[in-house]
Amino acid sequence: MENDLTRPAPEVAPMVAMFDEYEQATQEERPRNERDIDYYHNHQLTAKEIAELNRKNQPVVTYNRIRRKINYLLGMERQARRDPKGFPRNPGDDEAAKAATDGIRYVCDSEDWDEVKSTAWEDILVPGTGAVMVGLKQDKYGLTPSLMGIRWDRHFADPHSIRHDYKDATYQGIVTWYDRDPAIAQWPDGKEAIETTISRFSMTSTFDDKPQWSKMWADRQRNRIRVIELYYLSEGVWHRCVFTHGGFLEDPEPSPYLDEEGEPTNPIEAQSLYVDRDLNRYGDVRDMISPQDEINNRRRRALHLSNARQVRLGSNALMGPKEVKKELALADGVLEGDDIEILQTGDMSALNINLLQDAKNEIDLLGANAALQGKNENDMSGRAILAQQQGGMVEVAMPLDRLRHLTLRVYQAIWSRIRQSWDGPRWVRVTEEQGNTRFVGFNQPVTVGQVMQERIEQDEALQARVASDPAAQQRLQAFMQSPQAQQVAEVRNMPLEIDIDIVIDEGMDAPSVEAEQFTELAKLAQSGLPIPPDILIEASALRDKEKILERLRQPDPAQQQAQQVAQELAMRRETAEIGKIESETYENMAEAERDATEANARAIETGLRVVE
Repeated sequence: MENDLTRPAPEVAPMVAMFDEYEQATQEERPRNERDIDYYHNHQLTAKEIAELNRKNQPVVTYNRIRRKINYLLGMERQARRDPKGFPRNPGDDEAAKAATDGIRYVCDSEDWDEVKSTAWEDILVPGTGAVMVGLKQDKYGLTPSLMGIRWDRHFADPHSIRHDYKDATYQGIVTWYDRDPAIAQWPDGKEAIETTISRFSMTSTFDDKPQWSKMWADRQRNRIRVIELYYLSEGVWHRCVFTHGGFLEDPEPSPYLDEEGEPTNPIEAQSLYVDRDLNRYGDVRDMISPQDEINNRRRRALHLSNARQVRLGSNALMGPKEVKKELALADGVLEGDDIEILQTGDMSALNINLLQDAKNEIDLLGANAALQGKNENDMSGRAILAQQQGGMVEVAMPLDRLRHLTLRVYQAIWSRIRQSWDGPRWVRVTEEQGNTRFVGFNQPVTVGQVMQERIEQDEALQARVASDPAAQQRLQAFMQSPQAQQVAEVRNMPLEIDIDIVIDEGMDAPSVEAEQFTELAKLAQSGLPIPPDILIEASALRDKEKILERLRQPDPAQQQAQQVAQELAMRRETAEIGKIESETYENMAEAERDATEANARAIETGLRVVE
């Protein structure tokens, strides 16, 4: 029965109850998750089993086939990393969508998303659940998105959640251990709650760091306490609080993290690989435990039988059991007496070897099979191997889709945090795959003069008119220096005004029949068939082929320069023609003026003569 010392502070009792509910519901499942992790790390025998094997003089050996299976899937994720891409929802928003894409990629690069994602993928495959928190942090420009991986044993959630992505969970949280002094430094107003918790009661070892035997909300030896950051639904709104057993360290309030609609949301994105009907969550290792145990057991027994022999001693034997056993252990041992029979155990050894092979075959069929890994020992054609690998991809498609689902949700959450926090001018640096670096501005004010200059640069006819009219150039220069040109016409790349749909390149870097088709297409091109380069690149499995195609379709610099020279020459010819016309006009005017002068002179002379 709960007493005053083990009863939580009244204000945090509902929150402690949430954690206790999860802890109770998963007390049988968590040890199995821990066992799955141990098997992956080759801790496949308990101390008791090792002692028993030593007692029987059997070899203590393990052959870890689980790790290679999981490592293949981990390697697939590393080889198939893809950048997000944002597509505009409204016409004319292409440039804004590109800026949004660059913003998401900048956050991913600065927060080392690749490492966070790989760690979450390992947790999904082995213990069964991976989690990532998409929060906010302070930098020199203000708030900006942050990414934090949550270890599977530091994450907890509503045990009644059915969905693999926890989207039906009413609460999720993070369990963290803090030393007393840093905890008080971070939460000085919660000192009393921290001091009270130091003396309070037990917890399961899953959520402990060290020592593993401790089952306390606090570790008195190291002066540490367990702190829980909880996100929960209350009246349809996500709330956040931080507490320990003795009270709140941060009071409940609506979550400071907003979704795309600007509403408080849960910043934790979690994903499980499998959920059974009892709502237990587990990964790919679970199915490999039994065949792995049989592989180890059969191998040990076969090895033991190959090194040991059974003997029947009759009454006329000249040697005792200990002496016979000692001689049999020697390579040149000698047995004395006629009444000694060495029993044949080859059938037992052969049976264990056959069953060992069956167990190996069984575990090879799980997860990334031999065909997918390209390790099939049968002599097969290249097309048959590719077809088998394509079939193998079908078996791992579901786990990869779970990872894709988590990745997409993280990208969407990053964009929501960007919309929430990037409310002032900010420049981000984006590094391309080719190593090129460029800068993208958000919330950038654009003046009237800049808008005019851009329009002139985009209109070739307008450029020609300005270039050929010195007066127009002077008027434009005077306008650019006027106060009117310095007024802000618009603010570009405002995250709050950008609506995008985020997608991930679905293609995985895995062999398929398409690779053979591309090879045939390349052979046709080599034989002289005029296949355009963009068609070949489109049919290939190159990474970022869209970027390659985009650069390929851009005008050749030399060709572009030639076009510019041709345009400049054309403009010069037009200017020359205009000058020629003007010159002829001036000459005609001068000649007319001379004729008029001469006529006037003749008229004056005539008049004078008339006057005379």
